[in-house]
Amino acid sequence: MTLIAALLLGVAFGASLCEGSFSILSEPREACAGYQGIADAIADLTAEVEGKITTVDPLIGLKTTLTELLSSITVHPSCAAVTGGSGQYRVVEGNYVPVHYYCQMDLLGGGWTVMQRRTGATTNFTRSFAEYRDGFGHPSGDFWLGLNRINLITQTAQTELAIVMEAFDGTSTTVRYTNFVIGDLSSNFRLTTLGGFTGSVNNAMSTAVGMTFSTFDRDTDTQALVNCANVWGGGWWMSNCGDSNLNGFYRGATPTTTPKTSMVWTGFKATTQSLKKSIMLIRKYRP
Repeated sequence: MTLIAALLLGVAFGASLCEGSFSILSEPREACAGYQGIADAIADLTAEVEGKITTVDPLIGLKTTLTELLSSITVHPSCAAVTGGSGQYRVVEGNYVPVHYYCQMDLLGGGWTVMQRRTGATTNFTRSFAEYRDGFGHPSGDFWLGLNRINLITQTAQTELAIVMEAFDGTSTTVRYTNFVIGDLSSNFRLTTLGGFTGSVNNAMSTAVGMTFSTFDRDTDTQALVNCANVWGGGWWMSNCGDSNLNGFYRGATPTTTPKTSMVWTGFKATTQSLKKSIMLIRKYRP
């Protein structure tokens, strides 16, 4: 049992070093060198335990603990490499060390990284530029992945974007783009391209191409008279305030008196009607 205890202690220490909070991480990948070796050792030990233990309850419990621990520390290169169901996984894509992403495995063929999710008014999306840069919320709830991570993912390979939206009347729609790319901080995370579009509603995000990311405290939109993020809420790639903003004010089911002052997608519902839910998903493009 001494060896098992030592392995558990080693993994717990490694996890504390390599966990990474949901913020910008700059530690070199080498900081977690040897971590996979610990995981491999636990896998070998778990296999041995499975082969030898059948009836001793305490040891069977230990076997279960080791199996769960191994699962919790497995590192995936991306959500596309995950073979389980939807949920949180330790992913290294877009990071220097693994952090928890929510991998959506049930929609549109699976393998998606959740970039944005909104399901209600609980999480405030009118955030500073720094918060949009670094990410906020919880991966399993209302959430923004962070522009730094999104940039790194879109620079790694051709990346497709899928957006699923739901209105308060119960209707929903999905739009997809074949080549979603944003720049880095030096370009204010400019939306470089979206690629080809498919969907049954208006391509409302097309006016955002070429725009930089704008927030209430970092106004980079092309509207000279107002700060669009102050009027619309949230942060988005805004031209002359534009035709889409899934991070805008969450107004609920009651229509607003002023168009485009809420969470909107022009052409899906009236621009005075806030949407109810949205989820933005990214993954390596699949032709």
